[in-house]
Amino acid sequence: MPGPSADPSFPLLPLLLFAFSASATPGPNNIMMLTAAAAHGLRRVLPQLVGVAVGFGLMVALVACGLGVPLAQSRMLQRVVQIGGAAWMAWLAWKIASAPVTGELRAAPPLSFLGACAFQWVNPKGWFMAIAATATFLPPGRNALLFGPLIGLVFTLVSIPCVGGWGLIGASGAHLLRHPRRLRAFNVTMALLLLGTVIAMLLE
Repeated sequence: MPGPSADPSFPLLPLLLFAFSASATPGPNNIMMLTAAAAHGLRRVLPQLVGVAVGFGLMVALVACGLGVPLAQSRMLQRVVQIGGAAWMAWLAWKIASAPVTGELRAAPPLSFLGACAFQWVNPKGWFMAIAATATFLPPGRNALLFGPLIGLVFTLVSIPCVGGWGLIGASGAHLLRHPRRLRAFNVTMALLLLGTVIAMLLE
């Protein structure tokens, strides 16, 4: 009996491309990964990287299995998620922008594995990407309990290199941020990018 990947009704290649686009483009996870890796190095942010990938994959799987139905059907609930997540990320942007600037690169500790997993549930972009993936790629009339975890697994596997790439960029450029003025400019830029994602979500 062929597995899901061999099922012609399961659009694996389009799903891979969608997952890559969702995971590689700028967003809260990637901006936070870049910032944390620049401050702490790639090795110290590995738990955050794995937590993002596993947490988002789990979210996609649970949404596909039915958790996302109330959110998809309620515009009011969608707005609550947007506003709550936007407020949280605006606070994170302020913390990044106001981080102390000295001759050494300093920042709050990177997220733990569990912290990065939990962050996905207050990330509006994550919610709406999960709903979009489910609506687009869950084969009609098929068992969501089978195909939902498969879609989540695809997102987990794709997220690791995509989000990790942002961490690698941050870690590689850390030596450029030893000067306080450069560090301040970097922090403010990252905060503005994070705020930009918040504004874009609110305007959707």
